[in-house]
Amino acid sequence: MLETSHSAPALPDSVTTAVAALFDDAVIQHRTAGVTWAIIGGHGHQQAVLAHGAAGARELTGGVQAAGSGPMERGTVSRIASMTKSFTAATILALRDEGRLRLEDPVSAYVPEAAGAFDLAADDREPTLRELLTMSAGLVTDNPWGDRQEAMTREEFAAMLRGGLGHVHRPSTGFEYSNTGYALLGRVIDEITGSDYTHEIRRRFLEPLRLGATGWSEAEIDTAQLATGHRLADRTDASRFEPVPLDSPGVYGAMGGLFSTVDDVAAWVRFLAAADAPDAAQRSTGPLATASRREMQQLYRHQALPAHPAVRGTSAVTPAVTGTAAAPGTAATPTSTGAAGPAASAALSPGFDRVRGYGFGLVVEDFPDLGQVISHSGGYPGYGSFMVWHRDSGVGVVALANSKYAPATPLSMQTLRLLQQEVPRLLARRPVQAAARTLEAADAALRWLCTDDDTVAEAWFADNMDLDVPREERRRRFSAALTASGVEMGRLEQLRVQDAQVLSRAQLRWTVPGRGDGAPSLRIDLLMDPRRGALLQSLDTIAVAAR
Repeated sequence: MLETSHSAPALPDSVTTAVAALFDDAVIQHRTAGVTWAIIGGHGHQQAVLAHGAAGARELTGGVQAAGSGPMERGTVSRIASMTKSFTAATILALRDEGRLRLEDPVSAYVPEAAGAFDLAADDREPTLRELLTMSAGLVTDNPWGDRQEAMTREEFAAMLRGGLGHVHRPSTGFEYSNTGYALLGRVIDEITGSDYTHEIRRRFLEPLRLGATGWSEAEIDTAQLATGHRLADRTDASRFEPVPLDSPGVYGAMGGLFSTVDDVAAWVRFLAAADAPDAAQRSTGPLATASRREMQQLYRHQALPAHPAVRGTSAVTPAVTGTAAAPGTAATPTSTGAAGPAASAALSPGFDRVRGYGFGLVVEDFPDLGQVISHSGGYPGYGSFMVWHRDSGVGVVALANSKYAPATPLSMQTLRLLQQEVPRLLARRPVQAAARTLEAADAALRWLCTDDDTVAEAWFADNMDLDVPREERRRRFSAALTASGVEMGRLEQLRVQDAQVLSRAQLRWTVPGRGDGAPSLRIDLLMDPRRGALLQSLDTIAVAAR
């Protein structure tokens, strides 16, 4: 089943049909009992949802749709599981912004029963709120144990803390996904507000953002639209999906207890993604400051991923991009990239398909093809979910499925790549813009190279320039680069500021092809100094080998 928003910029029918087929096939192949999905509008769209579809049933019994149930659809309510962590993290930042906590404080400063709970060496400090937010506290990965603790009471949690927590690494020395860490953050919210994290998240975010279909329990959601969760039995047909009962919210709900719909998740994604919109400074702040939302989406703790297998006989292999993001709690041990020994030079790993790490309640990844994407998956008894968006464009995907280990993550990433391939303008990367002062200096730099006018140098060279490379030597180096590349001064005089590659607001590069096949190119690199009234701190001209 497929629905497309009439007011949204039209996606090609072939694209929406292909996306629908991805999710339909997952149901046909019995990879999930049901799924509902949406393509989320980006920074340039007024529409929150550009297209939506669903497949399968809200509940199966014996492999067929249960009596009184119905098909998955746009309004279906499902568990979002660990996507809840983004709401908990946002609430912690809101309290920080109000001066009610500090991220550098130990958790026991707010939750007294946490004092002494951590297994620390003599020279370790108790994990801070920042380390809990970024999965840096060293607590043991607790999937799937933590998924079964949602209903734990405060008293039971306190007793568990008194019994002590294990660890895998020392605080702030590595990544280890921890549901217990976010349960602790929920307790911080409880203690600071004198209320309950569920009420605080509802008051701060669900109500202001009008996420009316989102809630913590059956009492807060439309149970007539609720998708039943299913476990996977040891069969291969549709009868493998067996319904599982719901848990009730407790301390561990802060790490994964929310129910929601694709429309509500799309609204949440757009609220977070708007922090990186080109006009973010002019947009309404909403219930969390733009700077704090942007802060959530930075990579603070790198998560090591396996390297591609070693490839013999080459040292330059382009890695294949898998298109699937591992679940946040997935253990990953890097493969050797070439051990010392006779075979080391003949068998090299081509590297990694991406760089991955954790922000505040969100995963940050850099892909060679997509660029940077922000996401979080959710896995719970009976459910699987994923939300992801492309940082530059804001375009995203959300998928909510009602079976454990449902392929919400790979399906969503395949959808994102399909959009990039078929509608490239939709996921266009945002070009880096040079500062106005940099462009002004670039014009002066080109004039100096072409004229050797000392008045230009006196006006635009920072005080380090002549100290680093005396001006006469700088001219000799420039002449040598021209000779080596075969670039004539006439071609240089035709060079324009807008021909430069913008490396940053303060750094530009021109590359002028050399004369003749295989001739080196002339490269000109410019970098401004760090002052507001910046001057040139470097202007390098070299001949570089043709590629």
